[in-house]
This record gives sequence, C-alpha cells and structure tokens, in this order.
Amino acid sequence: MSEKSVIDNIQKHYREFSPTERKVADCVLRHPNQVTEYTVKELAMASGVSEATVVRMCQHAGYTGYWPFRTMLARDMGMMGREEKRDNDQANIVAGIFRKYADIMQNLSSKIDLDAMSTCARLIDNCHEVHVIAAGDTGTLAKHMGFCLGRIGIKATYSGLADYYLNTINLADENDVLIAISKSGITKTVIQGAELAKEKGLKVIAITEYGNSKLGELADHVLLSKGDSSRFDYYKNYNHLSETAVIEALLELVKNVDKIVEKRADQLEFMLSEAKL
Repeated sequence: MSEKSVIDNIQKHYREFSPTERKVADCVLRHPNQVTEYTVKELAMASGVSEATVVRMCQHAGYTGYWPFRTMLARDMGMMGREEKRDNDQANIVAGIFRKYADIMQNLSSKIDLDAMSTCARLIDNCHEVHVIAAGDTGTLAKHMGFCLGRIGIKATYSGLADYYLNTINLADENDVLIAISKSGITKTVIQGAELAKEKGLKVIAITEYGNSKLGELADHVLLSKGDSSRFDYYKNYNHLSETAVIEALLELVKNVDKIVEKRADQLEFMLSEAKL
C-alpha cells in the first residue's frame, strides 16, 4: 500500500471506481473527519450503497478492507490535528487532557442505558458463572474484570486468548453469562465467542462503542462505551478509559457484601496482605 494519504489514494484511483464506489469516495472526500467515526454499515448508509460496495472501494483504493482504510484515514486526520497543537504550552496541554477525560465521563454517563446496566448487573449476580472475553490489547480488561468478579464472590473465567475462551464457552452451562468486550465490535474471535455462547443458550452482554456492530447485534444486552464524541483517532485507539469506566460501574452495581462473606471471597485479601509491607 502506498504511503500517500487516504485522500490522495482516493483521488488517484477515483476514475477507476465504479459509479457506486464513487458515491462512497465522494462521501469520504466531503466528510473525512466524520467518516473516521463510521462503521462500515454507517458509511454504506451515508453513501446510499451496500456494505460490500464500501469494502470494494477501500480495496480498489489500495487497502485490504474497511477497518485498515478507516484506521489510516484517522491517522491522517490525527496528524493534521497535532500540527495545530504543537505550539501549545505544556501545562495547558496536560490540564486539557484531564478536562477532556472529565468530559468523556460526563458524556458517557448521559448516554449509558441505565436499565440495561441494572439488567446486566442482575444477570451477573444470579448466574452460575461469568465468562469474560476480549482480544488484543483489550484482553487486559477481560482479566481485570474477571479477577474483580472473583473478589466480590462471583465465579468467573477470563481470557484474551481465543483458544482458551472458545473452549471454556463450549463447556459452559446455559445458566452462565458471557461478557464480550470489543471497542470496535468487529473483532472476529470475540464475535465467534459470542456466536458460540448464543448457540449454547448463554445470555450475552457486549461492552462496545458501536451498538450496530456485529457484536452489538449478537448481544442480548449492549453497554455502549463511547464517551468520546470526537473523531476516531489512530493515535488514541488504545485508550480504554470509557470501557474501563463501564466495567467499574457494572462491578459497583454487582457488588454484594453478603455474597462476599458467604463465598469467603474476602479471605483472599487477608492472605495477600501478608505479602505486602
């Protein structure tokens, strides 16, 4: 793939696109910042074409699919934004970062479905076992959530390794619950886990930024983790502030002191305290 920008690549191949592919290209050229926030379905709807046409346009522009295309477009837009900030005072930049994080939390709290949060908390509290799955850099969130569930008396498995969690889900009971975490909602192995869980009769909870993603459509309950209303940023895509906030809020709702005592989950804290100064 060329090192040219996405816009340059679209313009370079524009004459080679089919008429429907040009509709997608025109949408991207008119609204590049907005497109960095679109799923493939949303770009297809905005362009008035099929999802397959969007993917073909991306491929004909030199990319393997829509996600790499969108990622590189976000990189291009992000580089432009950083040029504008380069001369800002360092202290103001740091203060701005924390203000932005506060805004993200406020935005997240106004968008989260409170009924869905309560329903998910009840499912977790009453199920036989919870299976928490994620992939890639999001895998650390699965480990954190699964560990925390255990500390509050709820039996849980957790992994970022597909071979492990697919096997675990395959052996799961229909009274179990699956929590699938995927920022994009299109991670293949996480989707496979959700599909297998549905086949086994498990309830599926999705924590994702995109409710209309494949994962969102598979889930029985979706907890949207999109607190940042600014464009998708190639350089900030590893920021899991919003997902972490949703997880922590859900854990707070699930936390039950009686269950912690009943399951002797608090005993581990006393055991671990011996290893601390």
